[in-house]
Order: sequence, then C-alpha cells, then structure tokens
Amino acid sequence: MNRRQQFEHRANTQIITLSEVTYEFAEPERLRLQLSPKVMKKPLDIGSFAYLLRGKNESVRDDRGTPVGIESFVESRRELIVRLLESFIGLRDKTVLLRLTLTAYFIDWLNAQGYREMFASAAQAQQAYRDYTAHLNHQIAHHVLKPVSAKNSQLNVSRIIELLYPEDSHHILAGAVPIIAKKGSEAASAAHVEVCRDACLAIAQQCSVFVLNSQPYPFVVSIRDYEVVVFPSSHGWVGPFKTSPLNYNAGERRIATVEEYLAAADRLGRRLYKKSEAERTLLNAQASLDAANEYGRHWHRLQVAGFAAKAYASLLLMITGATPTEFDQFSYIDAIEVEKSPIKKELSAVKFRAGGKSTLYNIGRDTGLPLLKEYLKLREWILNGVSHERLFFTMPASGELASTDNEFSEFNTTMLMKKFFNSISGTFLDPKVPRLSPRKMRKYKSLGMHTAGVSPSTVAATLNQSLMVNLSTYSEATPEQQKAEFGQFWQAMRHTAKVAFERSHRPAEGEIGTAAGHCDGFSQPIPVHDLGAVAIEPNCRSQYGCLYCEHYICHSDEEDLHKIVSLQYVINAVREAAPDSAHAEALYKELSIRIEFILEALGERSNAVKQLVEAIKAKVFEYGELTPFWESRLSRYEKMGVVF
Repeated sequence: MNRRQQFEHRANTQIITLSEVTYEFAEPERLRLQLSPKVMKKPLDIGSFAYLLRGKNESVRDDRGTPVGIESFVESRRELIVRLLESFIGLRDKTVLLRLTLTAYFIDWLNAQGYREMFASAAQAQQAYRDYTAHLNHQIAHHVLKPVSAKNSQLNVSRIIELLYPEDSHHILAGAVPIIAKKGSEAASAAHVEVCRDACLAIAQQCSVFVLNSQPYPFVVSIRDYEVVVFPSSHGWVGPFKTSPLNYNAGERRIATVEEYLAAADRLGRRLYKKSEAERTLLNAQASLDAANEYGRHWHRLQVAGFAAKAYASLLLMITGATPTEFDQFSYIDAIEVEKSPIKKELSAVKFRAGGKSTLYNIGRDTGLPLLKEYLKLREWILNGVSHERLFFTMPASGELASTDNEFSEFNTTMLMKKFFNSISGTFLDPKVPRLSPRKMRKYKSLGMHTAGVSPSTVAATLNQSLMVNLSTYSEATPEQQKAEFGQFWQAMRHTAKVAFERSHRPAEGEIGTAAGHCDGFSQPIPVHDLGAVAIEPNCRSQYGCLYCEHYICHSDEEDLHKIVSLQYVINAVREAAPDSAHAEALYKELSIRIEFILEALGERSNAVKQLVEAIKAKVFEYGELTPFWESRLSRYEKMGVVF
C-alpha cells in the first residue's frame, strides 16, 4: 500500500474555537481547533490524535487537516481529546499552540512505539512515561534537544497523565526521574554584545536613511572597519564574510563586466559559461538595478526597510530587557506618548506568567528615545497609510510588500529575532559570532546594572522580575568577569603559597606553634592584603583563619606538614558531611584549595620535601593518623552528630 492510499483526509471535520471547548462532542476525532489567526491561521487538527497512523500534508498551505489512516482509529483516545480541550479553558492562544505542538510530538512517538491504546492502564501509562523520558534523555545526549526543551516536553506529558489519571498520577510520574534543565543560558560576553549592537545600529540607521531618502543602489552599510555593499536582489548583500555573486563588482559599486564575470567563475571553479550567457545574466542584473532605482517602493527597498525595523527591534530589546512576549505587546500609542511627553519614558505590557501583572520598561531618554524616534519615521514609511496598533509588526512576504492591501500581522519576537540573526550572520557579522537571544540580552542588562552597583531589588524591579528570579538566573557573571575574578583568585592563592614558602626559611625567633603551623604575631591578626574579602576572617581563637593571616608560617618539616594536612582532612570531612552543603562549600572549599597551594609550594623546595608531603598525606588520608588537636576536634564533631 503506497502513501497516497494509506493516508486520507477525513470528511466533515468540525472546526471549533476556544470558546467552544466545553461543549459535548459525540465524535471528538472530527474536531479541529481554530486559534486566533494572529497566532495560527490554519485550524489545529486535534482530532487526528485519535488515529494510530498520522501523515503530513505535502503543502503547508493545505488546510484540510492532518491526513490519517482511517482504519487506524482508536476509540479509547477520544477521552484524551476531550480532556485536552477542557484543559485549555482560560489559556492564551499561544500557550494552547505550544501544548498542542508538544502533544503532537508525543502522540507521534507513541504511535511509532506501538502504544495503540495510549494508556490502557496506570501501569502502561507509567511504562510509556518512562520510555518517553528515556527517549528525551537520548535526544539530549545526542544534542538533538536542549535540556530545557526536553524538560518542557516531559512536563507536558506529565500534565496529560494528570488529566487522564487524576488519582494515580503521583504514582505514575514517580516512575521516571524529572529532567533537570540548567537555569538560563550562559551570559554573553561584553565583546559579543558590543559587536552585535554595533551591527544592529549600523543596519538600523543606515538602511533607514537609504529608504527614507530614496538613495540609489548599490548602497553601503559601514560597520566598524568593514563594509557591506547592497544590490537589489535576494543575494545582493555583499560583505567580507562570503563570496560575492558573479553579477557584482562590490569593490567598485557596480554590475560586473562580462570579462569580470567569466574570470570570477573560472577563479571559483564554476562551470564554463558562454559569453552570451554571461551577457544575458548581466543585462538582467542591470535591469533589476535600474528598476529598483526608478521605483521608490520597489520590493527590495521594502525588504531593506523591514530589515532595518528588525534591527531597531533588536536594539530596543537590548535597552529595555523586555521578554519576547512583553515586547510583542508594545503599542504604537504608548510609543507616541513616550516620544511627545517630557516625562513618560516607559513602554507598557502585561506579563502573563505573573498572573497578568502590568509591566513598564524604561527606554531611556538619552539612549532609547532617539532610536525610537528614528524607528517611528521608518514605521510610517513602511505602513504607507495603513494603521497598526502594535509598535512592531510582521511585514507581508516580499512579493506582496508593494501593496498596502496585504495584512501587517503580529510581531513574533522570538521567531523574528532568530530569523534576523540568521540573516545577518555571515553577511553583516562574522558567522563565528553566536546568536544573541532575547534572554541573553536581558541577562546582560541585569549584569551591567549589578556591576554598576545598582541594588539587587532595583535591578529586579527594572526587569519586572522577583528578586529571587533575578539573583538565581540573571546574575551570572560574563565570561570576561569570570576570567578576571578567577585570575585574581588564583593569583592570591599563589601569593599565599609564596609567602608561606618564604617564611618557612626564616629563623624561628618569636614564633609560637599553632594547630595549623606556626605564628610570628600571635593575638595580632592581619588579613592577607592581596585577598580582599575572604570567607574566614583571621582570628587567633579559631584555627581555621590562620591561613588567611599575614603572620601565618608553615615550615617544611614533618610537624607543620602533619598539622596542615590534618586540618585539610577535617575540613574536607566537614564539607562532605555537613547538612547545609552549600554553606560548608562556601566556607571551606577555598581553604582546602589554599592548603593544596601551600603544600605544592613547599614540595617544590626539594625532592626530599616533596616525598615528605606525599608521606604525610598517606599517613593522614589513608591511615587516618591526625595530630592530637585535629583528632580531638574530629571526635567533638562526631559527638555533635556529624557522621563522617
């Protein structure tokens, strides 16, 4: 049986809206759900979930629903469709679209694995959930899915199980370990943000000026120390990161000659062109150039304008730090008020994930306002008399741009920013530059404010986040900051080891023995000056702070080495056994590293000392022979209930 015979479209399907999901339907397998056209133009074929065999339409424009194998209908799946529809009550259209997309992926996986009856019992439901989780983990391991995407897929399946088994869902879901996704993405480097910002600023302003002033093709976009020459064709963006099409001489800003065309083809190893072919191609290129220069609203000029609009959107995303969902909502009326008012400088939105909380994002009168004013002029030119309530919008396809009868649809920040970056990568940006996502933009703004000394509560309020979310997800240092801080940390460690090494050579005049070594200034603790803030302040009543003190001395003899290695044994034992592991790590991890540096520095004095260090480590860590002081301290911890 071939594919055309196996799959067919169902007759008499019924299209419903979200307002009708509570109705009773005798045949749920015939249902298709129509969301807002701004979210999804075609109805979503939820009824096809009832079939074991689900195909795909050959054309994305085919709106007859999902083709299915009619004989593969499974009656027990009707309950799933009904429960899913009921779960959509009160949800936004975008949320429903996401959940149905994830559910369709899950249904297709179930069908491929032979789960015909879906969940015939709680035991089978758990087996399916366990197998699906294993599948998602496999996708993560092979870099097909990111952990956060896999986690969302698993959560969606857990919701389905809760719908179908409200009483047993807890036991069913215990059959698989929840997928853990790392919170947030890595912070973008300052260099990364700056190069993206410079590219977007150049594209936004220079492309906008080109369109508004009806400048002739080819035109040039200058970014830092390089240029991109623009000709009116789909492949006419010529920069240093890709090979120029044969038609153009970008260096001289003109259409190539026949000789240049043929020479370039030969140099690039292309097929041999006849001279007549080259002449015809170049005549067409010149005709396209002339047409674009004669008509002020040529399709390519409109495409350039749309490109500039996306660049302005990227810049305002960086400035405001708004989430994609909130950025989609920024209104034209708000923008006009910001432009005209001497006081108002915020764009407003609604944060649906925060229970419909109203949010405000400051664009800044010195940075964002000039860009907003520039964009509003470009926006007016693009719309050409058509009105749109949103500040940003999606333009019609290139072939339809010249007509104002075509719809300017809603702006989808996540999708359009991704497409925009893909467009500029390899043309306006080195393809090695990673994509700067809206989340990374938010994180970079948060880090910039934290670094500037703004209070955490103010940073969180500016980004319309809770303090906990901001500190847990949006306060990770940039790669440059991490490198600098780690460099300072290791430099301080080496300094400590060097000081301990030098002092071990000094005569023992005025020294007294301590539990960690020796001291030449007892009762006069002085913090090591190169360390800055430390986890444990030097205190002569506590042996743990000795290594952070200027007066600390560790000789390379058996006595002092036994003391410091015994100290290391005890603090490592506490780190492993402490109930508050995070606190113990913060307090003792650095101390353990400092000890290791000191031992390494002393061991470099001679082979004899190095062998002595290794012998003492074996004595302590393998045989448990600590100094009397640290043996007593360890016993005291055990009596307090800390089990090692």
